[in-house]
Amino acid sequence: MKISKELINNVDSGDMWGLISDFPNHWKEVMKLTEYIELNIDKSKIKNICFAGMGGSAIGADLIRAYSLKSCPYPVQVNRHYEIPNYIGENTLFITCSFSGNTEETLTAMSSALKNGAQVIGVTSGGELKKQAIEHEFDYIQIPGGMPPRAALAYSFVPLFRIFQYLGYLDEPDSVLDDTYNLLKDGVSKFIDMDDNDALALARELNESLPIIYSDASLMEPVNLRWRGQIEENSKMLAYGNLIPEMNHNEIVGWEHIAHLAGRLTVVMLKDQDDNPRVTKRMEIVKELVMDQALSVIEISTIGNSRLERVFSLVQLADWVSLYLALLNEIDPTPIAKIDILKSKLAEV
Repeated sequence: MKISKELINNVDSGDMWGLISDFPNHWKEVMKLTEYIELNIDKSKIKNICFAGMGGSAIGADLIRAYSLKSCPYPVQVNRHYEIPNYIGENTLFITCSFSGNTEETLTAMSSALKNGAQVIGVTSGGELKKQAIEHEFDYIQIPGGMPPRAALAYSFVPLFRIFQYLGYLDEPDSVLDDTYNLLKDGVSKFIDMDDNDALALARELNESLPIIYSDASLMEPVNLRWRGQIEENSKMLAYGNLIPEMNHNEIVGWEHIAHLAGRLTVVMLKDQDDNPRVTKRMEIVKELVMDQALSVIEISTIGNSRLERVFSLVQLADWVSLYLALLNEIDPTPIAKIDILKSKLAEV
């Protein structure tokens, strides 16, 4: 199928095309918005950091956790649940991420963290989280709203980057944010070409198959998760993923008896120059072991000079691949009907 402006206008009711195209503009806007943040945090008390968030509101936290693994002196966790770990207390920095400000799991977890004496920061466009921040007098960063959380990753990630900069947990200059903006802008100029671009070509390869995403378990782990989430929400397709080396100790054996899935599995390997050398070798061996059973094995490497550029080169690619997958199947990428039904049924309880 040929992708055309007419097709996009007919299918894309929520203008996901426009939102994904605006990623660099979102990035630039939130860079300015957070340029001079001030936090009323007692840094001397912090011994651990916990993010609370769900879905598209949490992926920015996943990215900053992986990104700061080698620079943050404290353990960092992303909590996706109503309940919080027992260690959460006065030595915890609890960063609450809810794009709408009304995510029930996140608000419940935050309430427990406040009761336990944690220092709390909110990142939200408003809603109940903003009200709670004002009532309990904790810091919050207000970001623009009016879009699906998964399309607002710049607004979710950059404030967390700034918070970690402010606290001294990232020793990186603002120039990496500028460089990443330029990379994202260049990416849009390539990916909007409806006749020929890498994202569209990859979408055609993945179409009508089950994508299986493999990556290293460090910097690429949240990128792996982002790929799956975008394909599931935008393309309305199942996507599966796992991490290397862990899958070498269990899942790899599962490739032996899959005759019923023959010709339906497409493996995507996300690769970065900072992958552990042994993981790189393991990826080569995994490719050899699964290529006869898989429809194809596709290797995709990050591009860019800085780590931040490299991470977001593949984040942006995932956005466009998932969008083109939806368009190839004439599926509206924006609605999330099953999530809406689930929320409405929960509201009745």
